[in-house]
Amino acid sequence: MKVLSILAALLFGYSIVNGQSASLKKYSADIKHYGKEPVEFVEGTLNQYDLIVFDDALHSAYEPFVFYNQLINSPSLNGRINYIFLEVINTTAQPLIDSFLNASTKDTTILIKAFQDDYAGTGWRYQTYLDLFTTVWEHNHHLPDSLRINVIGVNPPIYWEAIHTWQDYELFQNTLSTRDYFMYLEILKKMQNFKMGKKGLFLCNTRHAYKNIKNAEQQLYWNTTTFFSQRNPGKVFSIRIHNVTLSIQSVKKSETGRKSTDGLNETIYNWVKMDNGLWDTAFAINNNKPVAIPFAKTAFGKTKYVGNHMLNVNPGTTMLDAYDALIFLAPLNNLHFSAQLNYIFTPQFKPELQRRLMLLKGNDFDKFLKDNNCSTFDEYFTKTSQYVPITLNNFLKE
Repeated sequence: MKVLSILAALLFGYSIVNGQSASLKKYSADIKHYGKEPVEFVEGTLNQYDLIVFDDALHSAYEPFVFYNQLINSPSLNGRINYIFLEVINTTAQPLIDSFLNASTKDTTILIKAFQDDYAGTGWRYQTYLDLFTTVWEHNHHLPDSLRINVIGVNPPIYWEAIHTWQDYELFQNTLSTRDYFMYLEILKKMQNFKMGKKGLFLCNTRHAYKNIKNAEQQLYWNTTTFFSQRNPGKVFSIRIHNVTLSIQSVKKSETGRKSTDGLNETIYNWVKMDNGLWDTAFAINNNKPVAIPFAKTAFGKTKYVGNHMLNVNPGTTMLDAYDALIFLAPLNNLHFSAQLNYIFTPQFKPELQRRLMLLKGNDFDKFLKDNNCSTFDEYFTKTSQYVPITLNNFLKE
């Protein structure tokens, strides 16, 4: 019996290795046959679709924004991109965005409040977003209005001036159940219902880029791109930028009893490589050259879905149900987190930040300071307002 058990284990292990080898060959063959240089791929896609959705995988990711800046500066795309829509910037910031882009000098201080008024209340600190704004300003500066790129914040507004209690903040959070539909309508309005030939890019995170994910009861998980996919078929193309992938393990109760805007404090999750790393091995075989891969007709698209909805997803759901294509920019161990801004931490913002944190943390405010190795808010403010340089992405636990 022991010999039979060993033999069975060896055969099982062989079948797994053999299956992985077959999958790897398919991935490599698809890269060779269908792969294109990413900027060239986007150029071709804009010939067929009006709006390209980019899932950055992580808001903190650095490399996607390097790529976005390449698109903005691409001579072959000059004048073809009318809009860049930003998920994380609120609609209330639009006058500031317009003032910055129309200013005769590149005065980034105009954008300070746009970055201060994020949903978490502590400020949106990623340098990549400021760099995107400055790249667009530089691109637009010597161009006529007809060739300029408009940057549009499509996030529903948050009015911190009107939030004075935790209950006020909860009421705001309750409004976010319609957030994806709000963003869909904002983009659709600017794109003039796709009737005027306008072209745009929507830069967002994973939850808003899925096009056709259904639950076990065959009901759609509605998000911004799902609305486009269902209501404006053939107009929108969704692209995942390769990075570590969120794998949800189970649901848990929030330790504080308070929900977060991203909901991750109510789940147990980790970060994984797709198909146990076979995607990355295939890219390595391709010498880790940047490449874009369509999901239709490829093994990449047939890969089992991994992501936010995996605890209750329709059996057989694949990555093709989630996206139309994948862009690989660099191997996972060479990816970075964005630098973090310090310029939004003005003297005027200091008392407002303290007010927000005391409101959000409540009786846990002192614990919050302690958890951040600070004994006073002044110490916390000084520590938090330091510039943080680009760092390597350390989400993967090897």
